[in-house]
Amino acid sequence: MRKTFRGPAASKELDDGSGDSWGSLSRDLKSTFGRTFLPVVIPLVGMWAFFITSFFTGNWINRALGLQAREADGLLGILFMPLLHGSLGHILSNTMSWLVLGGMLSLLTRHFVKITTLIWLLSGVLLWVGGTPWVCHAPQGYDCGGLHIGASAVIYGFATFLVAYGFITRRLLAVVFSLAVLFLYGLSMLIGMTPISAGGVSWAGHLAGAVAGVGVALLFTKQARAERAARTASR
Repeated sequence: MRKTFRGPAASKELDDGSGDSWGSLSRDLKSTFGRTFLPVVIPLVGMWAFFITSFFTGNWINRALGLQAREADGLLGILFMPLLHGSLGHILSNTMSWLVLGGMLSLLTRHFVKITTLIWLLSGVLLWVGGTPWVCHAPQGYDCGGLHIGASAVIYGFATFLVAYGFITRRLLAVVFSLAVLFLYGLSMLIGMTPISAGGVSWAGHLAGAVAGVGVALLFTKQARAERAARTASR
């Protein structure tokens, strides 16, 4: 009996893009990264770019673009505050929290950009309207006039969005994420939203971000809440 070897054909089956081929797996991974993780990473690149620029050019960027509550000059801070940081420790801390909480949010929903934009802008507006004017992250020797800077407001918004979204939708992954946020960050974030938090920390910014996160979660769960109310009414 004559034996034949069909290695090339078998290899072709692995590379033709059908089934569980290496090519399809690579495309799936690239698609998942682009859809889920790239939107989380891009704002971080912006934060580090601003920080490095500020490090080499002085604190003028923070003073020019930071948020000053109820001051016309501080309106730009609504857009730029989350990109500005006063120290290496400040940006490193926010980077880790942004990756963890932002990653959870991006895995949970396909609307990371929209949710982040709403939390970003709403928290900035709330802080500009009602924020305390005394917080300053400038290095010694600089008078920043009571600026609010840092991504903490948006990060607090991520946290409260995840908690509210989990309890409202009651989806398994959403509930797991909400419980994880409460376990990992609950107490420290609760303290961070009050005036008893450490000096120099924008507790008003944290509170504004938390309120924004809950508000955006209510907006994105409107349909789920309506469906639950309809089921309850039909019983």
